[in-house]
Parts: sequence; structure tokens; C-alpha cells
Amino acid sequence: MKLAVVFSLVMASLCSMASQAGGISLGQAANYNVFVKENFSASSSDTEGAAAIGGNLLVNGGYDFGYVNSSAPATVTVGGNVVKSGYGHLNVYDGAGNSKLGDLVYGGSYSVSNGGVGTASTTKAPSSVDFNSAFTHLNKLSDELAAKTTPAVGVNRNIQDGVLVFTPAKVTADNVYVFNVTQDDLNQFHTVRVDNANISKDALIVFNMSNPNGSQAKNWTPQAKCAVGQKDCMSMTQVRYEVGDLNSNSPAIANHVLFNFNGINDLRISSSVYGSILAPKAAVSTEWGVIWGQVMAKSWSGNQQVNWSPLDIPPGGNTSVSAPAPTALLLLLPALFWFRRRATGRLPQVAMAS
Repeated sequence: MKLAVVFSLVMASLCSMASQAGGISLGQAANYNVFVKENFSASSSDTEGAAAIGGNLLVNGGYDFGYVNSSAPATVTVGGNVVKSGYGHLNVYDGAGNSKLGDLVYGGSYSVSNGGVGTASTTKAPSSVDFNSAFTHLNKLSDELAAKTTPAVGVNRNIQDGVLVFTPAKVTADNVYVFNVTQDDLNQFHTVRVDNANISKDALIVFNMSNPNGSQAKNWTPQAKCAVGQKDCMSMTQVRYEVGDLNSNSPAIANHVLFNFNGINDLRISSSVYGSILAPKAAVSTEWGVIWGQVMAKSWSGNQQVNWSPLDIPPGGNTSVSAPAPTALLLLLPALFWFRRRATGRLPQVAMAS
């Protein structure tokens, strides 16, 4: 009985260590510039990297994919139909500018009513991406980040200067720092700053974006505004983000910033964004500007350019808790056998009559 209790406690401890050691992983979305579960529609612009689209690819005009990077098996993977209409071309490249065309794989129908399509190959085949499992993973990641807190963070809401400052005082084990930003914050502050004097310069900064009061965006175009009281809708407005010496004028900041839109089903973007977007339940609509980062969303509609700035996920700081190695588990077995031998090897003590 005691052995069973000890074994359970030890294994529970090791499992706990293993669960705490899990880092951030984008799963199947990791190598894609754009990763959407349903439809992707646009009439112009481009995505510099590879794209995986679970629904239909709808291009009414001209659009380019993979001009800078194509690290996926096919530059463009479409689970549903490809529909090309309107003037202009749909070009699929293989990451070498316009010198080399890439591959387009689709699972449904293929229709070109106007313009043209430039690819190295256009193949009807089952998708290599399991979008259901991929988005189960991304939704879980979004939930975990939304529940994550960073301890010992100073918050300075400088309303007079219009600057919201987060100052983490302690280094975290995983080198990931999470801060909460609301629609009201975007309305009130023109700059969101992270003072990284006390943390590693390669840290990953996560902004949990939400609209708990169902507020509208201020001073923005009507089409970018959510309805009053719509808590699952958010407008990504033109706010400057700073992390130490890096700011929104430098694409280098994008590799270290992740915007997590947990609980947002309607995301409206009318500004340039320096960072990756995790919005697995959101229909994303865009107007103009550039996104430097990776986009993971339910669907996409609009002509915002998406540049290849992959998220740089840190391996963790020196104090990070690592998962127990297989050797550690193997070493546990002799210890348990030793404990069992001692427990079963003892003979009951019998008092001897004198």
C-alpha cells in the first residue's frame, strides 16, 4: 500500500514537471505565413510566405504568395476550391522572388474566369494539413495564453502622455511575458510599451487582446468599428508598440510579439501590425497596411499585405523547468524496486520468551 502511494506521488510529481515544461508551439501552423481554417478572400496584395487554407481560396483580382519564403511542402495548400476572377494574376512563387514558381495544391474544384494563374504545378490532392486537429491545438494554445499571468508586473497608465507601460520585475522560467490589453486601452493610449530592462532581450511578448466592455474603436473608420456591446469583436487600431529599444518602426520587433485574440470572433484590422496574430476563432477583415508576422485565424477577408516575419519562440531561460529526461524515469525504477524489496523483505519482529 505504501509503495503504491509513493509511486503515485513520484509519478504525479514528474508528470507535473513535464506539464510545466511545455513551451509554446504553433503546431502545423509553424511554417506558414497565413494559416486559416475556412475561406481566404482578397482582390489584391500579397502574402510573402506559404499559406494553408482549409476552405476556399477566392481571388477577385491579383494576388501573390510565397515571394520571400516557402518552407511548406506546397507554397499554397487549399482544402476546398480555388476561384480566380477579375483582372490580374494569381501568382504562386517558391520563395526566390519571382524567379521561381511554386506549387498549388487544392482539394475541391479549380476555376479561372479572368486573369491568369502562375504556378510550377497545380494539383488536386487531399490536403497535407489536418485543419481540425491544427485548430484544436491553436485554440488550446490561445486558451492557455489567455489564462497565463506574468508575476510582478508594474503597470503605469500615463493617460496624460497617452502611454501604457508594462514593467516586468522578474525573469520568467520560460522567457515568455504576458500582458493584457483591451479595446478601451487602444482607445485611450497611442503607445503600448514594455520596459524590458529586467528581462532577456530575446523574450517573447504576448499581448492578450480583449474587449470586455464591448467598446467601439474611437476615431476610426465606420467599417472598422464593432457594434456597441459586442464583446467578441475587436478593432485593431493604429497604436505604437515598443519593447525596449524596438518599436513599430522596426520590423525586428515582429519576431518577438504575439497578439492573442482569445474569445474574439470578429477581428477588424485597419492598421499595420508588427507581430503575429493568434485568432483561431476570428473572422479577420482588413482594409490596408502591412502585417509583419504570422496569421492564424478562422477566416480572412481583405487586402492587407502579410510579410514573412516568423515568430521567434525562445527555448526558455536558464532557470526554466525542463521535462524529465527518459533516463530520469529509468532511474526511478531501481529506486522503486529497492523500496519494495525493503518493504517486503522485513520479517515481523517476534518477541522471544526469556
